Amino acid sequence: MSATVTVRGTAVINAQPDEVELDLSVSYLDRTAEAALAEVIKRSATLEEILSELSIDRACWTTTGATVQEETEWNSKESKHIHRGYRATNCVHLLLTDPEPLGKLISAAVARSMAAIEGPTWSVALDNPARLDACRAAAENAAARAEAYVTALGARLGAIISISEPGTTIEPIRRDVVASPPMTMARMAPDMELGINAGEMEVRATVQVTYAIEQG
Repeated sequence: MSATVTVRGTAVINAQPDEVELDLSVSYLDRTAEAALAEVIKRSATLEEILSELSIDRACWTTTGATVQEETEWNSKESKHIHRGYRATNCVHLLLTDPEPLGKLISAAVARSMAAIEGPTWSVALDNPARLDACRAAAENAAARAEAYVTALGARLGAIISISEPGTTIEPIRRDVVASPPMTMARMAPDMELGINAGEMEVRATVQVTYAIEQG
């Protein structure tokens, strides 16, 4: 049986994210389902106006949930749920390749439509060159590791027998920051704009390679 060596090469490439996702939701509680829904429709229309004003194409956002349901509150003294009214909610998911309008969007959505914000979530697109750069660097790392093992044992590295890819992951680069107080709707004026910084992300690639070993 021929001798082989199997190594795992890894690499990390820093890249600027080129996609950003954001979830916005408008919600309202009222005595009747009709009144709650009417208010949410009004706020949703305002949200659409904001998206249009910022030239965000309709293809970039999707309605991901629209609900109207009774809301209750648990009364521990009486050991039962107390009816509070009906809550209507509309949720919109946004995917942008240009983060430039993000700050204005968040500020305007909170101030004018009283939207709740979740995100932003940054990512590196599938066709971003950094992904293949990480793969190449991981392959070079695997070759160097295999060469180091084999030559240290007095042998030579032979042909590649197999290559497999355990996976590529994208992770934000986290740095220590001083947290600032959260900005509430009451404190945010209509003309304020939230500063948004994408930072960098780490594209991590891993490859497993098996080489033949030539003796002597």
